[in-house]
Amino acid sequence: MRDHFTSQWRRAFGQLVFPQGCCLCERTLADPLSSPVCPECKDQLRPLAAPACPRCGLFLAPSAVPGLCGECRVRRRPFRMAVAAAPYEGVFQRALLELKFRRREVLAELLAGPAISAFRRAPRDDGAGTAGAFPAAVVAVPVPFWRGRRRGFNQAELLARPVAREFGIPLVRGLLRRRSRPPQTLVSPSARRRNVSGAFRTGRLSERLVGRPLLLVDDVFTTGSTVEAAVRALIRSGAGPVDVLTVARAPR
Repeated sequence: MRDHFTSQWRRAFGQLVFPQGCCLCERTLADPLSSPVCPECKDQLRPLAAPACPRCGLFLAPSAVPGLCGECRVRRRPFRMAVAAAPYEGVFQRALLELKFRRREVLAELLAGPAISAFRRAPRDDGAGTAGAFPAAVVAVPVPFWRGRRRGFNQAELLARPVAREFGIPLVRGLLRRRSRPPQTLVSPSARRRNVSGAFRTGRLSERLVGRPLLLVDDVFTTGSTVEAAVRALIRSGAGPVDVLTVARAPR
């Protein structure tokens, strides 16, 4: 009875002091203090159960033959495997845009959950070259210094924190640094690989991580140019195989 009264009081207080709508659909929240999104939107933030390329995480048509996508069959990837929770569309796209451009930092924890679930269930296949030891540490894709100062945070690091906590492995900060380049969203897809060429520098990798697998976390896998450049930098610093985890995967 007491717990029920406390819950009712908290909801009433939250609606009075923090009246707001859902970050994603603007429905009035019954309990603003417990979640920034409504139950309906939260229910949609689940990993997509659909066939995907085991190497790059590209979501395939339901009728597609399981296995590597066409690009991964003809081109070598620097990472061991890439995993995403869902396509970059719908509620996932809205949530990532709210996080990144409207400073809804509270959404990071919600978005990390589906990504974690997707990574846990990702197949480790010897034939596809994705099998091997679990990552020993997490690294977030950095943003250029001045862009991070303007925004006030790095969305990839906000996502990486709950990932590291859930997997019980350290989050390594400061290992990757990024030179200032035009944002990838302002560059044509054909020029993105050139735009990030040489964009990442690495510090000294600790001895306990030399040769060990790492997990690189970012918000969206679009063309793959950014994460591939970051993975190559990590491997040059002495890391072992690198897995990539993103919340969303853009269609090709």
